[in-house]
Amino acid sequence: MSEVEATAEELVDEPEPAAEPEPEAAAEEPEAAAAEPEAEEPEAEEPEAAAEEPEAAAAEGKPQAPPGEPASPTVDGLTGGTIVSGTVKTKAAHEIELDLGGGRIGVISQRYWGDNPAADLTRECVLGEVVNAAVLVREDHKGRIVLSRLWAMQQIAWVDIARASAANEPVTGTITAVVKGGLSCDVGVRGFIPSSLIDVEPVENLQALVGREVQCKVVEADQVSGRLVLSRKAVVRAEQRKAAKAFLETMSAGDEHTGKVVDIQDFGAFVDINGVRGLVHATELGWKRVQHPNEVVSVGDEVQVRVKSVQKPKQRVNLTMKLTPDPLGDLEVGGLMAGRVTRLADFGAFVAVSDDIEGLVHITEMAEYRVYHPEEVVLPGEEVWVKVLAVDRKRRRVDLSISQAIAG
Repeated sequence: MSEVEATAEELVDEPEPAAEPEPEAAAEEPEAAAAEPEAEEPEAEEPEAAAEEPEAAAAEGKPQAPPGEPASPTVDGLTGGTIVSGTVKTKAAHEIELDLGGGRIGVISQRYWGDNPAADLTRECVLGEVVNAAVLVREDHKGRIVLSRLWAMQQIAWVDIARASAANEPVTGTITAVVKGGLSCDVGVRGFIPSSLIDVEPVENLQALVGREVQCKVVEADQVSGRLVLSRKAVVRAEQRKAAKAFLETMSAGDEHTGKVVDIQDFGAFVDINGVRGLVHATELGWKRVQHPNEVVSVGDEVQVRVKSVQKPKQRVNLTMKLTPDPLGDLEVGGLMAGRVTRLADFGAFVAVSDDIEGLVHITEMAEYRVYHPEEVVLPGEEVWVKVLAVDRKRRRVDLSISQAIAG
């Protein structure tokens, strides 16, 4: 049977040998070496909350340094902390024997198998299955090498975590509990996900995530102290960006979409469409002239937009909310229309003849006689008849006349 081993110097500090241990003493030593930590869950909202766990883990005799590559056995056998592999030879509810090859037999008890120290090991594996385990002591009173599968799994997990962190790749784990300040996540070892790193949007019901398998990026990993901080938010955001990039490739001018207003500036509003953020310029918010975009939209509004242009290399998308034909196209010069005075200025009065059309009645067109102030003739909110004098689509200007409308 082949062996996968690692030297004690690369794995853990070699335990001090006991002098001629009695059977009972030999059984006690592995318990002290690999006892499972019962650390409290993280208490703080920031990543520092995970620090309590590592201290407890180190105190229980867990490995203090990353495991090395498999090494050859020493002259007189295996050293403490070495990771070996063997096939299941016999199994009982309380222990499993492994054939390590070379006539060596290893034993894994319930407490060293996994997280559940009372697990029925007859249901955990099958005869002939290959199992990795770490050497705790030379042998027990039956001459078997005492092993810990749990310890080996943790050491291997730390190696995988280190590699994923170096490659900026995610690790997969299971949410095990809601703790103060975030979530506890099992990735082979216990990690902490702060509340601010759970998702791109605030999560109201954290309990709903318990039991779910998630992918996270490694924010901080220190095997010596047992500190592991994870970010699910980084993975979610990366997936959104990937999906948005793919969606951007499908966009073209003329497409209509429903989006969500995510930001408002003086020059326009930004609308998110399936992760792609496009700009609706202030002049494209509607046919009616506006002083500021917040007169038309608010953050969080769902709006219907049309793609005006797409610059894929620069990832820029220009949008418009002008989905209906230009109302000025139906406006006829010389036509009479009813309107409502919206506001007054020193040079005249503005009159809305429809929801999207507002024209100016110059002070010289307000009456047949000379008018010094617009309020001499009209007041805001007053209904008046006007005649269309001119229409300038490019400048979005309409000239109106009250005096000529009265004269017919």
